[in-house]
Parts: sequence; structure tokens; C-alpha cells
Amino acid sequence: MNPEQLIRAWVETRLQEPEWQSYFLLEIAVTGGKKVEVYMDGDAGITLATCRDMSRYLEGLLDEGGQLGEDYTLEVSSPGATRPLRFIRQYAKHVGRTLQISLQNGDKVSGVLKAVQDDEIVLEETIKVKGRKKEIQERSIPFSDIQESNVKLSFK
Repeated sequence: MNPEQLIRAWVETRLQEPEWQSYFLLEIAVTGGKKVEVYMDGDAGITLATCRDMSRYLEGLLDEGGQLGEDYTLEVSSPGATRPLRFIRQYAKHVGRTLQISLQNGDKVSGVLKAVQDDEIVLEETIKVKGRKKEIQERSIPFSDIQESNVKLSFK
């Protein structure tokens, strides 16, 4: 098993524990054989303390097994605000926020996420009609039609 697979197995095992079940793994990257980046999220977000606890857990296992030697870097963090939403599970905590979405057909849409359902999201879009007039309409977008979604940051 390569280091990425091993770390993934360790994280997934930990996430089965009752106190960890509201968290989920997004991505693991091992670069240069010595730098490990683990990105996690949670249904209600993720705290620095949770990332620290997972980091200590993984450090203990890596140090015990010696898979990366003594000199490695381990970072456990949230995905950050600029990373795309990758899993259906990530959408629910963003209801009420504006998303920018690239669709599989090449179209781009933007609007407020109103609801998340099993196989689609409901987006509230503001559409320009006849000059300056704007109309608000809801649009259902199946997850299968979404190529990439990003939360649009607002500093208002």
C-alpha cells in the first residue's frame, strides 16, 4: 500500500468512530514522498482543534510505522473558501450563500443556494429581462450537470 492509500485508510477508519462521523475526507496529497496534505470538512464545518486532533493521530501512526521516514511534513486542514465543492455533502452548509457554478455543457450560472436535495440543488438566480428590469427565478440543477461549484465570497 502506498503512503496515500495508507493514510486514507487510517483517516477513513477514524471517521467511523462516533465522535468523528460528522466529518469527511475530501482529499489527500502526498508530494515528493515527504509532504502530506489532508483536507477534511464537516457537516457543520471543521475547527482548528479537529484538524489538530486528526494531525496528531496521523503523526502517531506515521512515526510508529516509519512509512515516510523521520523527516516529513503533515498538514491537516479545511479545504478553504476558494476550493471548489467536491461532494454533495458539502452543499448543505452553504444554503443561503451565493454559488458560481460551471455546468457540464459549458454554461456558467450564479445564484443563491436555496435547497439541497438527494440528486439536485435549487438555485435562486437573478435574471435580466427587458433593459434594467430583473426577475428572480428558482432553478433546479441536477448534481450530474455540475462540473464545478465555488462559493462566491462576499465581504459586505
